[in-house]
Amino acid sequence: MYKKILVPLDGSQRAEAILPHVENLAKHDEANVVFTQVIEPATRSAILNLEQDSEVAFKTQKIDTTQKYLTGWKDQFQEQGLSAEILLLRGVAVEAILYAVEATKTQLVAMTSQGRTGLAQVFYGSVASGVLNRVNCPILLVRPETKPSTETNKRILVPLDGSIRSETVIPHVEGIATLYNAKITLVRIVRTGYQTTVFADLEQDIKEELVSEKLFNKLGQHQEIERVKEARQYLLNWQKQLQDQGLDVEVALMYGRPIDSIIKIAEEINADLIAMTSKGRTGLEQVFYGSVASGILNRSTRPLLLVPARKAVDEAPVNNFV
Repeated sequence: MYKKILVPLDGSQRAEAILPHVENLAKHDEANVVFTQVIEPATRSAILNLEQDSEVAFKTQKIDTTQKYLTGWKDQFQEQGLSAEILLLRGVAVEAILYAVEATKTQLVAMTSQGRTGLAQVFYGSVASGVLNRVNCPILLVRPETKPSTETNKRILVPLDGSIRSETVIPHVEGIATLYNAKITLVRIVRTGYQTTVFADLEQDIKEELVSEKLFNKLGQHQEIERVKEARQYLLNWQKQLQDQGLDVEVALMYGRPIDSIIKIAEEINADLIAMTSKGRTGLEQVFYGSVASGILNRSTRPLLLVPARKAVDEAPVNNFV
């Protein structure tokens, strides 16, 4: 799995909210954790009214303070028998983080969605756009107020849309589920004009028939019915494939708005991790830059694992499913 985890920090408690999650993952996966912090270019001395010598002293003090801070976390992890190191970075946040990912051969970046400097921008602004467009490894995102439970990574929710791109996340989910002996819930959402969300447990034939009947009655049109049937079979195929590998898997078919549906089922199954790709059938730059991911981050406190989709896959956009 993730043998090298890069953890960008900024010295704030909000940014440190990711650390219990990293600690848990490192213990399960025997990963090496790299604590890093970016020392960005200082404000011009003319604005601060500082002499050159004072500015040099300020930079030196900043480096020393940052090194001591990161070393403190490294020591805490090492005291627990975990492998850890530190990496000080200089420059602009996006470029520095991308450099660190390549330099350390990072397999997972783990960080909170907001830190000292209002790092909502890390995910909603220029930093997010730069990192996510160019990084080639998964990112684990945790909101500052999210606290890991004793059942961390025991229930994993995996939204799929029927595309090869969206399936890029599955090998990562397999690995995590194996490490934690977790239960996987595969979900596919059929987008319709209806506001109501229907949950279908496809493992139970009776319930499935009842829900399907409701779906058919509401949707009415043959084309919509065929989409539901195709989505149902798609989920069942993946369920069998993963179960054949010894994994505990359930499937859910829902219809409605993607954000509402994902959040609703995450609450119903008490998912402690939502895992999805950064781009799916519908051009899901939206998964990060638009409504879906930002909606999940804004409205759910559940950790989000985002895996870059295979850029080599070229599919025509279809707007029927999430």
